[in-house]
Amino acid sequence: MQLLLANHVDHDVSDPLVAVQLDASNAFCSVSRQPQFDVLAGKVSRTYDDGRVQVGDELPRPRTLDKYWGYSLSMQGNVSTMRFSDNQGVTHHLPCSKGGQKGDGLETICFAVTVHASIGRVCERHLGCKVVGICDDIFIIARLSKALSCAAEMKKILKADLDMDLNVQKINVFLPDPSFSLDTARTALDLAVRADPSLADLAGVSTDGMRVAEVLVGVDALVMNFVAKKARSVITDVAKLDVVSDGLITLSCSISAKMRA
Repeated sequence: MQLLLANHVDHDVSDPLVAVQLDASNAFCSVSRQPQFDVLAGKVSRTYDDGRVQVGDELPRPRTLDKYWGYSLSMQGNVSTMRFSDNQGVTHHLPCSKGGQKGDGLETICFAVTVHASIGRVCERHLGCKVVGICDDIFIIARLSKALSCAAEMKKILKADLDMDLNVQKINVFLPDPSFSLDTARTALDLAVRADPSLADLAGVSTDGMRVAEVLVGVDALVMNFVAKKARSVITDVAKLDVVSDGLITLSCSISAKMRA
């Protein structure tokens, strides 16, 4: 939101300032492991970026992760089998050859340094855009035409380099200017898509806000409605909790960040 406010002078009705929000599908579990080992080793073992990066080229290397090379090789250098039981008591076995476990601290760091190289190379070709990333959430701040062009290439490169798919249903083009209604915002987006068919699946548009790291940012009415729905959801969930043998009720603290929205 601060980037939007800082760049609002760039607003133009024909090519308005926007924030494009990209979200990767099942990102932590789906990212290819070969690029991760290439980043940890600091050297490329296959081509990336449509052939611009060749085998043997050096990569920015996070040397602080050197001590974890053995761990990474042991945990992700082999195909593993995940075993779990569902809520019906049925046991499942799933082969795991991509990504890592979401929520693990080290996996989060490894994921971030892996995607950073590919995202950074795209950003170098779109200097008219300001890009912010929070793990698997990517935000592009720029005029509509430039932001959509960057988003389209980001989608292509993330799939080719890392085997990551963007969740099209969660792609959101946010137009913060209050002079835009939802209809005029959709018209502006449609015109941009007609000019470049490769942008056709970047179709979500909003004028009242967007969700940033699971916290809603936007106009007061949108945020208040969001908090009210979350409160009702929490009340419903609390009613489902059982009292344990010592008379205490265990509540999950994971809701607190969302409730603070």
